[in-house]
Amino acid sequence: MRYIRFLKPPRVERNILKTLITITSDLGETFLPDDVTLAATLRSDDPEGDIYLRKTLKWTGGMRSFPIVFDLAFTDLDWPVRVHVGTKGSPNSDHFEKHHNAEPPSIISAWSGLVDVPRGINEAEKKVERRFTLLSNRTLSIWEETGESIACHLWDAGMALSAFLDRMVGLQAEGLPLLEEVLSSATYKRLKVLELGSGCGIVGIGLAQTVPDCEVILTDLPEAEELAMKNINGMNAAISSDVSFNTLDWENPLPLPIRDRLFDLILVADCTYNPDSSPALVRTLAVLVKRSSKAIVVVAMKVRHSSEAVFFDLMSESGFIIGSRTVLQIPGDDETTHEKIDVYVFHDKARPQIIQMPPDAPSPPAISS
Repeated sequence: MRYIRFLKPPRVERNILKTLITITSDLGETFLPDDVTLAATLRSDDPEGDIYLRKTLKWTGGMRSFPIVFDLAFTDLDWPVRVHVGTKGSPNSDHFEKHHNAEPPSIISAWSGLVDVPRGINEAEKKVERRFTLLSNRTLSIWEETGESIACHLWDAGMALSAFLDRMVGLQAEGLPLLEEVLSSATYKRLKVLELGSGCGIVGIGLAQTVPDCEVILTDLPEAEELAMKNINGMNAAISSDVSFNTLDWENPLPLPIRDRLFDLILVADCTYNPDSSPALVRTLAVLVKRSSKAIVVVAMKVRHSSEAVFFDLMSESGFIIGSRTVLQIPGDDETTHEKIDVYVFHDKARPQIIQMPPDAPSPPAISS
C-alpha cells in the first residue's frame, strides 16, 4: 500500500500555485517503484464542487518526488481552493475495498489543506486529508501530518484494521469470533472502546462511524492530541456514538478518566514495532484488563522485524491468551504481490474461551537470532 504525500504543501506566488508530492510506503522508507498515471485537480473546498484546473501526471518508477504547478493567471476561480491528487480515474473518496475484494486501495489519494489568497492564506497547512467511503456510505475523513516524518501518519495496520472492522460490522468479514461476539453485543448495550497509541485516530473514529451507541476513547502522547481532536471534530458519528481523546503515556499510571472506566474492547494498531516500548504497553494492557476482566484486546501489526516477537512473550507472561487470530492481505507494489497484517484477539486467561481457534490459524511471529 502506498500513500500520496505533500512534501511541500500547496503555495501561491504571483498567480502560480506550486506543490511537491511523493508516493511512499507508510513509514516513508520506500518509494513507489512502478509507473502510474495520476490526476491532480485544483478545486473548491466542497468535495462535490467545481474543478477549476486539472492535470494528468506520469509518475515514473524510481522517482522520489514530483512537482505540480498550476498557472492561475487566466483562471476564474472562487477562493478558497484545495489540491486533490489521486490515481487517474479514482473517485473523490477512496473506498476501503478495491472492487469487491477484501482489501484497501493500493494507492491512497491526498487532499491538501485550504489556500485562500484573499484572506492571506497563501500556503496550505502542513497536513493532508484522507477520505474513505465506508460500507454505510459515510465518509471517513482523517487528517495526518504531511512530509516525510512518521509522526501522526496513517500506518498500514491501522488502515487495514479499520477497513476490516467496517466489513465485520457489515457482516462481510469473519475469522475473529471473539471480536464478532463483542461487536454484536452493541445491539443491546453501549459498546465501550479504548484505543492505545491511536495517533490520527482512524481505527477508533472509523468504528464510531460504523457502530451505533459506541463510546470510544482515543489515547496517545500529548503531541498527538491536536491532530486527533481535529479528526474527532470532523467525524460523522453513527447514532448515539461519540469519541474523545485522553493523554496516556504507557510509562505512567493510568489517568483517572481511564482508570475508573470499564471497557469491552481495547484496540492496539501499529504499536509493537518498537520492542523497547513493549514492556510498558503490556503493563498498561494488564492493568486495564485486570479491571475490565471481560475485555478483549485486538492487536493489529505489520511485522517489520523479528524482535517484535517479544511482545507475545510479555503478553503470555502477563496471563493473556490468544483467543483468535487472522491475516489481512493488503496490496503490494503490483497486483500479484501482497503484504500482510496480522490481527490477534487476546483475552485474560480467566475469561471463558467459548470459541476455539481454527486449526489452520496463523501463529505469532517466531523469534530468530
